[in-house]
Amino acid sequence: MSIPTDDDDSDGTGRERRSARDVAATLAVSNEAAEWFVRMRDDRLTARQRQKNVRWLKQSPTHIAELLRIQQVYKVLRAAKLQSQPLASMAEPGADDRVAPNVSNVIEFSSRAQVLPEPVQAPPRFASWKIGAAAACVTLCVLLGFMLKVIWLDRTLRTEPGEWITAQLTDGTQVRIGPNSELRLSFGDNHRTVRLLRGEALFSVAKDPARPFFVQSSMLGVLAVGTEFRVSHWGNEGAVAVTEGSVAVYRDGREPVRGPIAVSPAQLAEVTGAVPVAAGEQVSVTQATRSDPVTKQKINVNYEQAWADGWLVYEDRTVGEVAREFNRRNRTKIIVTDPVLAARRLALFRGRATDPESFVAAIAVSPDVSVIRDNPNVLRIERQPVPRRLDSASEFEVQASEMDGEGPKAAQNPA
Repeated sequence: MSIPTDDDDSDGTGRERRSARDVAATLAVSNEAAEWFVRMRDDRLTARQRQKNVRWLKQSPTHIAELLRIQQVYKVLRAAKLQSQPLASMAEPGADDRVAPNVSNVIEFSSRAQVLPEPVQAPPRFASWKIGAAAACVTLCVLLGFMLKVIWLDRTLRTEPGEWITAQLTDGTQVRIGPNSELRLSFGDNHRTVRLLRGEALFSVAKDPARPFFVQSSMLGVLAVGTEFRVSHWGNEGAVAVTEGSVAVYRDGREPVRGPIAVSPAQLAEVTGAVPVAAGEQVSVTQATRSDPVTKQKINVNYEQAWADGWLVYEDRTVGEVAREFNRRNRTKIIVTDPVLAARRLALFRGRATDPESFVAAIAVSPDVSVIRDNPNVLRIERQPVPRRLDSASEFEVQASEMDGEGPKAAQNPA
């Protein structure tokens, strides 16, 4: 004979408690999944937060199923088209098309209102289901509000110094964002606009001629339909490097391009005053050269692909230039105090973009370079005098004989 528990009593209260607990647990999982969905869509999670999300998914198959369900609802909402209908179009056929300016939107009910009997109070065993249903409705409304915000409002993608992220946009475009960068996205039915406030990003654009892809900064504007290119904007410097396809590069101040494009960006550039840039080419603009014609330079596509993997590769650049590139992307700063050392040219350098210590270590191999680290976030490179070397064996013999007390003549003529 078993002893009945609270979950196995005869009047059904145990089943009600189990149902209430199940509803509460389901709501908790739904809330967590909705929060993770919005945060993942915002593309601003750190590596630690992404690991936390993976751990949450591994805790239960229910977590995975709930997140997939929310994503499915999002796709349905994304595909839906909400259309507003004028009041005049809702009028009955044959009615006067002229609608008074102060038409009321209040619906009047019939004067013969039906008197309903007083509602019968539900048994107590169904009270938990009512509460659960109401909570589910509130959760659904909050979830839909979050989704609509993700769909219709502009989004911001931001990275900290030393941080790289890869994000997939709602149109299928993949973007690789470098450290210390900030982008603002604005997608609509006839355009895809990205505002690069600072930093750099590599775009693998999903092809959509009906919605041109336009990247805008204070220095340059880039028009693409479906291609791959990198845009950088650091202070008063801007650059565009194309690794696949072609783009049209405009001067700053141009409004984003909207509407379908029937020709390629290169063909459009010829008739709109832009500069067509093809794969393997780059254009650069600075504040001092804004009024000069835009010129194109050849680039090494392999170097651009290395950048996408987090590497910096420079050929025939000065120590000062490479140090500045590391300083743009990291919290640890490299200071080169000697102008002669800063102007020293490097034939080839390749290193991790988030590892300035590797660059300093490569420079410190030279015997006339010393590295001083007074601050954890500052690496100071200085040039120091090289100890005097002996140029010939005869000089060594003279100095050795003087040290032995024999004199220089004895060293010159040992016989």
